[in-house]
Amino acid sequence: MRGPAGVGKSAIAQTCAEKLKESGHLGAAFFFTVNRHSNPSHLFTSIAYQLTTALPEYRAAVDERISKDKSLVEKKMPSQFRSLIVEPLQELEKQGKRVQPKAIFIDGLDECADEDAQAEAIEIIASSVRDRSTPFHWAIFSRAEPRIVFTFNRDSIASVTHFIELPISRKADSEIEMYLRGAFKNILQHRGFPQLLSSWPTDNAIRTLVSAAAGLFAHPAAVLRHVAYPQDSQFRERLRSILNALFDAGKQVSISPFSQLDTLYVHIMKQIPESILLSAQFLLFSNLVDASADIRWDVAIGCCVLRISKCTFKDIYHHLHAVIFYEAAYDPLSSLDP
Repeated sequence: MRGPAGVGKSAIAQTCAEKLKESGHLGAAFFFTVNRHSNPSHLFTSIAYQLTTALPEYRAAVDERISKDKSLVEKKMPSQFRSLIVEPLQELEKQGKRVQPKAIFIDGLDECADEDAQAEAIEIIASSVRDRSTPFHWAIFSRAEPRIVFTFNRDSIASVTHFIELPISRKADSEIEMYLRGAFKNILQHRGFPQLLSSWPTDNAIRTLVSAAAGLFAHPAAVLRHVAYPQDSQFRERLRSILNALFDAGKQVSISPFSQLDTLYVHIMKQIPESILLSAQFLLFSNLVDASADIRWDVAIGCCVLRISKCTFKDIYHHLHAVIFYEAAYDPLSSLDP
């Protein structure tokens, strides 16, 4: 499935993966994201790991291989795929333990940091489908980047794929409205304001947001993240300010479906106090540069480099939480199986 940014590909991938997990038909799901999970070397190792959690006998076969050659997880993608996925499955089949077909989801392939790796991953998967070396059905979600489109259009790959285009369309308005109403209901319930369910937000506010989305799920998603800041009682004021900004922007004629998304992002930036605006701009720029170099941005180190305190960082995040994400540091050793 391919389509432009913000059209809802990831939402579809996540929803389908969750449904298949509930029914026991999900093998694995990998979501490429800029600056967090963009390293192609993690793709097949992550998929293999997820398969081991669902298939005990497969796990035993993989464990045995890794115990004999711990460098497997560091090898190139073709070797990883063959050694961690194909060959363990072949061993099980020889033992009469055939693995049942399952679905594997790969979302955001265009966010993979290496264009050559994007094409290589497609070729590896398509080859396994042609050779029937794995019993999996692969679902890949991506923007229509030239290299990815070219690779999928190759005869040897197109012959084993089914293609779906997800365009920007106002036909998604009803789904976006349902999404907004459900999310606002959750906001009120979690904040302890169930009495406002019948009056907030108004139907007119919902219509304004649906119209501003212009078929892009990225718009309501950002609106809701901005409005529903954790432990913030100003959610109604936040929504009102967004609606005012959209109303003012609506006076200008634009043929781009992304214009209202631009308006929303500009509105979010305008809420940043002058005292921390420069620091926020440096933070965003640093994050952008590191993402292009496939470097995971570390908050503590970043604060030192930018010469801002953790308190200032939290203040910046308070205003930018709708468009950036960070997670607290953790001890990676604590998550390993002894």
